[in-house]
Amino acid sequence: CLHPRASIGEDGRVPAPRRWLPAAACFLIPSVIFFPILYSGQMIFGSDVINVFLYIRMTIADAFRSGRLPIWDPHSMAGFPLLAGVQAAVFYPPSWTCIFLSAGTFWTLSVWGHLVLTGLFTYRWLEKGLGVSPRAALFGAAQSMLSGYLWTRVFLGHMNYIWAFPWVVAVLWRAERYLAGPTLKRGILLAIVFSMMVLSGVPQYVLFLALILAARSIPFLRRNSARRIDLVRCLGWLGLGLLACAPQVFPTIELAFQMQRGSGGDRAFFEEYSIDWRELPALLRGQSMSEGASAVGGAVALLMVAGLVWRRDQSLLWAGVSLFGVLMALGPRTPLYGAFTLLVPGSGQFRAPARYIVLFAFGATALASLGFDALWTRGTRVHRGLAVVLAAAGVLHLTTMNQFYFRSLDSRIYQWPSEWSRHLQTACGREYRVATAGRSASIMDVGRCREIGVDHVGGYDPMMLRRYAELINAVRGAPLDQNMPLLAAEAPHPAMDMLGAKVWHFASERPGASWPQWGRTEFYENPGALPRAWIVNNAAVLESSDERLGRIAKGPWDPRKTVILESYPNDAPPLPTEQPAGHARVLARGADSYEIEAENEADAYLVLSEAYYPGWTADIDGRAAEVLPANHLIQTIRLPAGRHLVHFRYRSRFLAPGLFVAALAALAPIGLLIRRNWRQLPLQGLPRAP
Repeated sequence: CLHPRASIGEDGRVPAPRRWLPAAACFLIPSVIFFPILYSGQMIFGSDVINVFLYIRMTIADAFRSGRLPIWDPHSMAGFPLLAGVQAAVFYPPSWTCIFLSAGTFWTLSVWGHLVLTGLFTYRWLEKGLGVSPRAALFGAAQSMLSGYLWTRVFLGHMNYIWAFPWVVAVLWRAERYLAGPTLKRGILLAIVFSMMVLSGVPQYVLFLALILAARSIPFLRRNSARRIDLVRCLGWLGLGLLACAPQVFPTIELAFQMQRGSGGDRAFFEEYSIDWRELPALLRGQSMSEGASAVGGAVALLMVAGLVWRRDQSLLWAGVSLFGVLMALGPRTPLYGAFTLLVPGSGQFRAPARYIVLFAFGATALASLGFDALWTRGTRVHRGLAVVLAAAGVLHLTTMNQFYFRSLDSRIYQWPSEWSRHLQTACGREYRVATAGRSASIMDVGRCREIGVDHVGGYDPMMLRRYAELINAVRGAPLDQNMPLLAAEAPHPAMDMLGAKVWHFASERPGASWPQWGRTEFYENPGALPRAWIVNNAAVLESSDERLGRIAKGPWDPRKTVILESYPNDAPPLPTEQPAGHARVLARGADSYEIEAENEADAYLVLSEAYYPGWTADIDGRAAEVLPANHLIQTIRLPAGRHLVHFRYRSRFLAPGLFVAALAALAPIGLLIRRNWRQLPLQGLPRAP
């Protein structure tokens, strides 16, 4: 019923039931899996979702519900530019549904929706882009939705990778359609789907897509050497889609110069999570939870072989893409990875070479569909029967294999017990933070604190601020440039007092051996924690970061008495005084603002325990004040003697220019449309031919 000729009726149109059958299948397959979970009130399991992503979505949802843009996250790492961190995907439209849904329901529906998009886009890419039959395209769509790569990402909780995956396929589809016949409409659609892929929050996928498109351009130019301009225009539409993402891209570029990964670090950090040669058979049999999991099963592998034996258009291209993905996923175990990261700037700054296995996932879908089509079009019953049997076996294998990754759990797993929540809210208020100690310290504590509106000293983000990472490394006694994806277990320290670590939580039942005086309690309140803002009368300038961090980590230094600066303010520095320091009190606090009442008898420094980052401004009684980095991580201003009302505010410096550029990008297609119609006006006045 899916044969092109058999599907056309007497009026030359495809009957509606047959036309909508592929879309119905793409909706039905994920729905059968997910709707029983939603009906039961549970959520699909995802490890990183529980640890990280649910709480980020809560923060973003709360911001949107209150009518503001979530540009700053005050709940982790002493503050973080949430908008600039691409992983938050603040501007990704499908993620806005978190405003109306609970966190667990949002995650489950998000996976369901993007699996549906994967099926729909894959079907159109294979049928309209690669030119396979509707049967082969439908098999490829099912194989893509049930692929081991996607379901491993679900189990690992890699939310952004699940979001980005269907949009890569959509870009491949729209690029093929544009190159087949460039039109304004096709160019606009190409720009839109590419912008959606960028906004989904996986910069590494831009690299993967660039590699695929570069490989695709080689056979295109070989066959259409006179149409180079069409390829250039295709790249132009992709560039326009990137400009439409400027409100996300511009702040992210600013953060790229402030993040820890930009400082280099141990190569082992970037090269970990590579596939071992012994893991390659798992590409056939599945049941692997590593970053490099992308099982297709034996039947799909045989269809891939068929696509190579009876070669069709692009068979060699997608075989090469698959092989390249596998070799790159091996990381430093093959010289190809080292040569590639050396020749392609920036490619070595992405962690986990095993993630290149996504190229194998795309290549396997295309090649297996081409193999199915090659068998079917040979015309004999044996070949067609073999195609059907292999396709059915492949889908069945993927379905049974994915049961290994498919687990559900109570959607309230991310919540603190109510008595703990009340205790933390009372103890911390808006002045203090929570810290986690013990060998089994969990990043989940950070999220649980987010959920109840309490701040945590720890946090996680791939673009973690360099200042934060260096301070924590100094406290831990680790190399300053050591990359860390999240704050490890810590112990009390003057730097932790500076960050307001009022409540310490033990992740294990027994505290560590270094704190025997704390007994076996779950929580310990630190009486030495400093509030969010305080005044010091003395300052020391240490321009060297090594010297500065050494003083903070090993002393002698007391954050209550001395603030360590990188340079003095533009005004004359206050003279040291032995008078007791004044007091400061937070009157009001927003997600990205503070209102502080401060009073001191002499010139002094008002210290705010919030991460220093470009974009923070301050005013004293309405007059602008210079914001300086203090104690390497936080911020301070010079405070004249007397009683004052001080305001601190954060505004992303590149958000407004990004919005302006995005508006221009949106107007560009309108301008092209007006220009085209304007040229056609003189032709409309000509007399029609008889």
